[in-house]
Amino acid sequence: MKRNLKEMLLKMKLKKKTAMFLSFALGTVMFASTAMAEVMSKSGYDQLKDSMKYTAESLTSDVSSYTLDMSFALKDNGTVISSETSLNKYDVSKQAMENVSTNIDGKVKRDNYYYADKNGYINKNSDQNVYYVSEYTSPREVNSFKNPFKEKEASDVEKIADALVGNLKDSVIVTENTDGSKVLSGSLKESQIPALINAIVSLQSKNEFGNRNNNENYMPKITKDIFVKEISGKMVVNKDGLIQSILGTGVLSGKDDSGKEHILTLELLGKVTNVNSTIVKKPDLSGKTVEKNTERDYNKLTNPEKYVGQYKTDILIEKDNKFEKIGEKFIDITKATETSISGRYHEEYLKGYENYATNKKDFEFTAKFEENNLNGPFTATSASGDAIKGDVSVNPYSAKIYFNINENIRGNMIFDSEYSRVFD
Repeated sequence: MKRNLKEMLLKMKLKKKTAMFLSFALGTVMFASTAMAEVMSKSGYDQLKDSMKYTAESLTSDVSSYTLDMSFALKDNGTVISSETSLNKYDVSKQAMENVSTNIDGKVKRDNYYYADKNGYINKNSDQNVYYVSEYTSPREVNSFKNPFKEKEASDVEKIADALVGNLKDSVIVTENTDGSKVLSGSLKESQIPALINAIVSLQSKNEFGNRNNNENYMPKITKDIFVKEISGKMVVNKDGLIQSILGTGVLSGKDDSGKEHILTLELLGKVTNVNSTIVKKPDLSGKTVEKNTERDYNKLTNPEKYVGQYKTDILIEKDNKFEKIGEKFIDITKATETSISGRYHEEYLKGYENYATNKKDFEFTAKFEENNLNGPFTATSASGDAIKGDVSVNPYSAKIYFNINENIRGNMIFDSEYSRVFD
């Protein structure tokens, strides 16, 4: 697994409302930002993208610290039904962050606290007066300090955003101030928004708002006639290209199952302040109720030698509406380190099923684990000289590994990619 499960769940709980707002904003406010860029001249478009990339690089590596104020508000027919305010402090040089937020969902208010650095994290919410402290066995990178524009998918996402905007023109005002800073502002009405954007927003909104559970009855369950009515945004950029603030509003119209119309308004405000002067301190928990635990680093093999041995899984066919075993696949792990794993793959077929063994494989492989991931791709050569590509993953929670080969399924054979340790 790419992340520790418990850490993921804690963060998911802490950021649930943020995730919902960002999901809605994907089709509205974030579209506005991209649209604003496209409607400018090419040089303006390039300047805005450069500012976004410059800001991401600065706030993850160049500046020593900064503070990010964020607020979201979601209104249904003019009434605020959900909101979140958060104060986020980041010490880039020390890889430490602190988040204090307040969520209001209907009539329920929750205060949350989160602190993280390379050595662990601390979590607390108002539901329980307990500070949950998790300490790592070895230092880890804090995900909040990763530059999103350096992720593998960044260039593809940028191309998709460019394509979705289309040929929108003349809908933005660019104001250049005497100090070199810029203000980018603009708005789009429903008649200007491409049908493709509306289709994407409609699908996403149905998934997000149409599947609310009973504990979220403050949220409208809009399921039909969904479209974007209006989008507006304003961005302030300093003379160096660093984004100082962004204000966005998205208005969505839709109906619930009973036919009642809902006008959903999302308001987003973000400000970057105290650059190079923000102080992040680990909280003093003296006298507080604390629960501690130590977490292993599941992105590394802490004891790789224990994975050396044989693993197997069954080869099945479907015959006469039943499953039938015709053989077994084996993986003999001969060497395992923190960064790589090596071994041999081979197949054996039961007597009477030799016809299935025509293209059986037997080869050796070596895979290097990806960064912060116990999955490793490999390229091997079969006995007949054919190139074989695949990947192998280690499950740190059990004595199992996952092994995949890029091949076409042979006839009615059924393969399983999960291999269990043999203890005979």
